[in-house]
Amino acid sequence: MKTANWRWWATGLVVLQACVGAGLGSSQAAATTHLKLPLTGTLFYHRYSSYKAWNATLWSLNLKNGHLVQVGANWKKVISPINAQVSATGRLMTFMASASGLASPEWDVFTSRWDGKTWLEPTNLTGPNGKRDEDPKFSPDGQEIIYKENGVLVVMSSGGATKKYLTKGEPESSMPYFRADGKGILFERGGDILLWNKGSTVAMNPGKGVSSYYPIGVDAKRFLYTRTQSSRHDWIYWGFYDGSVSQPLFFNSNSWDSSDPYPYQDGKSFIFLVSGDYSILKGGYNLMVADLAKAKNYNIDDLYGTVNSDLEELGPSWTKFMYN
Repeated sequence: MKTANWRWWATGLVVLQACVGAGLGSSQAAATTHLKLPLTGTLFYHRYSSYKAWNATLWSLNLKNGHLVQVGANWKKVISPINAQVSATGRLMTFMASASGLASPEWDVFTSRWDGKTWLEPTNLTGPNGKRDEDPKFSPDGQEIIYKENGVLVVMSSGGATKKYLTKGEPESSMPYFRADGKGILFERGGDILLWNKGSTVAMNPGKGVSSYYPIGVDAKRFLYTRTQSSRHDWIYWGFYDGSVSQPLFFNSNSWDSSDPYPYQDGKSFIFLVSGDYSILKGGYNLMVADLAKAKNYNIDDLYGTVNSDLEELGPSWTKFMYN
C-alpha cells in the first residue's frame, strides 16, 4: 500500500509523458489486439492523486472479458475507498474509506454486499470514532476481518458485532493478513514482518534491504511482501514460514519501485503488482502482471486496453469470482 506522492525519475521522462498526452507515446498506440494471458476472475484496485487527498476511486476489472467498472460510483455514505478485498464466498467486500460529510475525514473499515448486480451502499463497521481503522482483510473462511485500530491489531466478526484486540500494549502493528491456512496472522512492526499466533510473535527471515511492509499470505508455506532497499526503491519478495531466507522476484529494480503484490490463484503462475517502471508512460505507480514461469512482466494495459491512468493505481486484490 503506497502512501508516497508520484516520483519522477528524469527530465526525459517528463518529456515522454508530455508526448503521451499528445498521443505520441508508443505504449498508448491505438492497437485493437492485446496480448492474451489465461486469466479469469476479477481484479480490484484503487486510484488516487495521493494518499492524503481523499479522492480515491475503487475499480474492478473482469479478467475474462476485460470489463472495467468503477465500484461504488453511486455510493453516498463513503469517500475515498481503498485496499478492497472480497470474501471467500464472493458476496462481501471489505475496504477502508471515510464516512462522507465529515469536517475532517478519517479511516474506517467498511463492508459492501454484492446483490447479484451491484455492490450495495457500504456499512461502516468501526466509526466514525476518531481513530485510524485501516488495512482490513478477511480470514480465509470470510467469517472475520483483521484490521489495525490506532496501531493495534483487531479481529472482528465480518458483521462487526464482536472484536478481539490482539496486540494491545505492544509496539505499533500494521498491515495484518491471515495465513492462507488460518494458522496465524502476518503483520508489519518496525520495518519487520512478523507472524502472530496464539499470542506469540515470530519474526520472518528478511531478504536484502532496509525495511519491510505489506505482507500477503499465499499458501501454507509462503507469503509475498515488499521490502525497501538501500537504493530507496522497493522490491517484492517471497517470504517463507519455515525461516528460510526470503527470495526476491525477477522484476525488481534499483531504478524504480515494485510493491503491493497479490497472487493470482495460488501464486504459482502469475502475480499482480504495482510498479514505477518508467517504460509505462503514465503516473507514478501502475498495475502490472508478472508471468512467473516466463519471467516476464506485462503492463496491464497491454492485456486489457486502458486500465492505468495518470493517477496512481494501487492495492490490487484478486478473487476467483467474476463481476460485471
